[in-house]
Amino acid sequence: MRSDFSILQERKAALDDWRRLYALSDARFFLSPAWMEALFDSAPAGKKFAVVRVFDDLRGLYAMAIASAPAPQPFPMMRSARLQETGVDAIDRVYIEYNDILVARAAPDGAREAAIGALIDGMTNADEIIFRNATPQLAESVARAAGARNCAVDIINRQPTFALDLTRAADASVMTNFSPSLRSKIRRSIKRYEERGPVAVSRPTSAADRAIAWTELMRLHAQTWSGRGKRGAFSAHAFSLFHERLTGNNPDNVDFVRLTVGDETIGVLYNFIERGRVYNYQSGFKYESDNQLTPGFVCHTLGADLYRAAGFSVYDMMGGDADYKRRLGDEGETLATIAVTRRNLRMRVRSLLRPLKPVRDAKTHQT
Repeated sequence: MRSDFSILQERKAALDDWRRLYALSDARFFLSPAWMEALFDSAPAGKKFAVVRVFDDLRGLYAMAIASAPAPQPFPMMRSARLQETGVDAIDRVYIEYNDILVARAAPDGAREAAIGALIDGMTNADEIIFRNATPQLAESVARAAGARNCAVDIINRQPTFALDLTRAADASVMTNFSPSLRSKIRRSIKRYEERGPVAVSRPTSAADRAIAWTELMRLHAQTWSGRGKRGAFSAHAFSLFHERLTGNNPDNVDFVRLTVGDETIGVLYNFIERGRVYNYQSGFKYESDNQLTPGFVCHTLGADLYRAAGFSVYDMMGGDADYKRRLGDEGETLATIAVTRRNLRMRVRSLLRPLKPVRDAKTHQT
């Protein structure tokens, strides 16, 4: 097993390797070529990345990692590298989840740890390396690789994930698996909406209908956050531009669910789809003063039913300990945001000057 660390010179060549390896892996959508290409395209001109490849002569390439190279910072500012992120906060608000080393199914034991070790050894100009929303497998490998190199490991954030198993509701609604009180709540809400007009849920397929769903998503999302005295995620230009690239270049991986009552849009879900799994990434709902109207619960439930009928196996609500996720889905793996920090002279001097509290945005994205 050999590891190679280098500063990325040819992004296209790296993406070609990444695409071939992804096809041989069980990685989630956030390591897909679609996501990584959008990340590269959104990075500022001149932004440097490092790439790690793990391989041997018999099996060839079987593990890869890409990380942002740290920008120069005056002492005592932290020089941070980030796994599968750009290192630019405005862009990294897109918020990677299920972060991991890209590893082939047939890779030998230790491939993930070897890639992390090569990253730590090669990124000598980084005071810390951030692994945002690491899977349990990545977190375990980070701890071993960092420990072997006498680096400090800090857990910045932990958050559970939640999902609906769509295979459990073979010929019925996913509501079959909800608590009686939640089923009653959703049915009551649908009945109240039906007093206004026909309730319909759809997955827009034409370019025109998808454009309408996108516009309605941004409008409803902004309306909700404006009511809370904040700006929605789509108000940030870098965030919107990333998703415009992602949706425009990968229509087969991006899906919308639109809930209407009569001619009015009540909710929109913005999802990623890959390998039989649906990832609910973003949403926009029309909230009203009547607490019997629950657009979120209705939209997620009817949307999940659409995906169940289409043959998808999982409706993944991903990370974040939100009440609606706990009530709708089952708790899954825990994602951890981890900082690996060098114990070198520079960091020892820095710790004497002020507490080691770098700015690390480990919060969840705005849903």
